[in-house]
Amino acid sequence: MRQPRIYVIVGALGLAALAVGLFGCGRAGAGHGQVIAVTPVSTTITVDPGINETFAPPPADAAPAMTAEQAWTKMDNRSIGPGTTVQLGLLTVPVGPDCGAECENNNIVQGGMVYSALNQLAYGYSWSTCPAGSTLPAIQCTDWIFLDANTGQMIIGQIGQTQGWSPAGQTASPSAG
Repeated sequence: MRQPRIYVIVGALGLAALAVGLFGCGRAGAGHGQVIAVTPVSTTITVDPGINETFAPPPADAAPAMTAEQAWTKMDNRSIGPGTTVQLGLLTVPVGPDCGAECENNNIVQGGMVYSALNQLAYGYSWSTCPAGSTLPAIQCTDWIFLDANTGQMIIGQIGQTQGWSPAGQTASPSAG
């Protein structure tokens, strides 16, 4: 009479373990169950000095509609990979001087300048692309992807001096497989 009860208990424990594995840890963060630490930008970062692309501190009351993990998952459908730093800030991406209707589509025009993003609340995902011990400046060793913090839409990506995405020596996007 006791054997069926043992099977039920063992079965229930097995299902509970399976549920924790599928739902409890599956999207927890930076690969292998790590929690994603998002820090607000504390000082303006010039991401691309050639076009004066900047990532500035967000307002103190910034409240994005999506988490950094939700935005990333919408773009990549995988967790954020190890070695990726995530910051929240205001992204500005100038396109150039106002050039009329042809470059104003889906862009912002202000003060005679056209922007694809102007003080847009965004998550900036960055990672180093240079090998350990490199003497190159950090700006040449960092690639970025910027996603809208409210919609998860890609604003601009794969910025940096290097070719391709290669966090932690990988040659794919910075995602945990």
